[in-house]
Amino acid sequence: MGCLKIDRVETLTLGTSAQTVGVHGLACLIQNNSESATVYFKEAREDGKKATSSNGFALAAGKTTEIPLVAMDLSLVASAASTDVRVLILDMG
Repeated sequence: MGCLKIDRVETLTLGTSAQTVGVHGLACLIQNNSESATVYFKEAREDGKKATSSNGFALAAGKTTEIPLVAMDLSLVASAASTDVRVLILDMG
């Protein structure tokens, strides 16, 4: 596998309504900067549905995904308002 370079960082303030980030098939890491809220995420194009606490993968408060994920449209939602989240989008360099 070649080197991954930073394509961009998406800064999100999530609440209980899902937001979508266009990842466009690139690898990404998700960082949940909240001290208490859980973030749920999923690929939005797979079934056309936005992330919820019942269909998304949970990322606990203060955690970062440990391996890069690949998605086209990443849907994210939080368990509380004003949840600070970063999505680091990577590209092959």
